[in-house]
Amino acid sequence: MLKKLTFVTLMGALVSASFGAGVANAADRDGSCDSGEFCLYYNSDQAGSVSDFTGSVADYGDSQPSCYEFKGAGNGKGVCVKNNAASVWNKTNKAVTVFYNSNYGGAKQTFAAGAKGNLKAELKNENASHRLGDAGGDPDPAPGTYPAPETNPHPEATARAPQATKRTQFIDDQIAAKTGEKQCWVGDYRSYESSTSNHNTGNALDCTISSAIGTYPTAAQKAQGWKLAYWLQKHAGKLDVRYVIWQGKIWSVARASEGWRNYTAGTGVTAGHYDHVHVSVQNPHGD
Repeated sequence: MLKKLTFVTLMGALVSASFGAGVANAADRDGSCDSGEFCLYYNSDQAGSVSDFTGSVADYGDSQPSCYEFKGAGNGKGVCVKNNAASVWNKTNKAVTVFYNSNYGGAKQTFAAGAKGNLKAELKNENASHRLGDAGGDPDPAPGTYPAPETNPHPEATARAPQATKRTQFIDDQIAAKTGEKQCWVGDYRSYESSTSNHNTGNALDCTISSAIGTYPTAAQKAQGWKLAYWLQKHAGKLDVRYVIWQGKIWSVARASEGWRNYTAGTGVTAGHYDHVHVSVQNPHGD
């Protein structure tokens, strides 16, 4: 799972150092929530042990001795912060966003400068990273989540659209079984695309979310699409997903550290992927 990747402890320290530079009155990580720091608490309502930060952290780490731990006195002292925080106090002069996944992905919650509060249900004890200076501009938080999928057992291969490869068909079946979304298709062969494109080789699915292709989704359908998109992102490793596109945003395994980026290859309802979620899997010809 993306959430459990732990290769960025050193990266998190470096990012923290760069973002923390110039913040006044912030002490070293000492278990005290000082001015200029972003603080996570083990319990709700800013109670229990505290873990204080002066900058962004891309992955809190899973276990000692490499994880960021709660350092202050009280419940939770010495426990790794990842997936164990219940509340925050943002004592920096910038907005800070807490994320469900490592590398600033998945469901999120933004706290304005000076704000304190409890983490919402999707993030309480399900936190993996936070970013200083992130005002939460994209994308929308997903409402809840779906059960984890099975691991994709099929090797990369090619087919010819509209036929799916076994690997792609497995993803289609898991989407239907775990999320209830059953309008996912490889689609017809596209003569205007390369013969080795993801769709033409049976290595991509389009899942219709709006009432019809060419129609913008309702607010409820938009949230429904994000719920599917976040699920695909979260379980990309198990499913062998390479990238996901929805609502003019793209997330890819290759650039996971950048989170959801603006999708610039197409505009409009369908080309911008506002009416359907696109999911690509590993293509032997490349992504």
